[in-house]
Amino acid sequence: MKRLVITFTITAVIFAFSQPLVAQEKAAAPKHEYVGAAKCAMCHKKDNTHPTWMETKHAKAWESLKPEDQKNEKCIACHSTGTDAKGTLLTGVQCEACHGPGSNYMKMNIMKDQKLAIENGLIIPTEKTCQKCHNENVPAEFKAKEPYDFAKMMTTGVHARPAKEKPAETK
Repeated sequence: MKRLVITFTITAVIFAFSQPLVAQEKAAAPKHEYVGAAKCAMCHKKDNTHPTWMETKHAKAWESLKPEDQKNEKCIACHSTGTDAKGTLLTGVQCEACHGPGSNYMKMNIMKDQKLAIENGLIIPTEKTCQKCHNENVPAEFKAKEPYDFAKMMTTGVHARPAKEKPAETK
């Protein structure tokens, strides 16, 4: 009986001390940090994603702001991506503004496996992603003439890629 009490006590003590360690491991999920479009371009030049993005209004979003608006937090929120690990503001709506901070998914072996990339922070943009900026809070003078239409925008592409032409029908 004495052995049973000692064994139980030791087990309880080990369990009690191990719980904070388990909680720390769960809480210590990797922090995803922004790396900037230049890093994305290293691989995405080849597939023409980065060069065609450079032609879009998203890429030029920061330059579209007046100097005083570049200091306005409300404008900065949608016309920039965030700050990298060094604290540098990533101006314009860069890749990571829609796809999430890339520090943990940018490696080639991770990017080649979409499931693994998502587990490491990659976001596959949805309508909700776009609506963070394309919403009713846009100042009236900058609102588009037509309401934001996610389905329509997805057919044109945000990387300015030309739509694939349908093959000509043969008679």
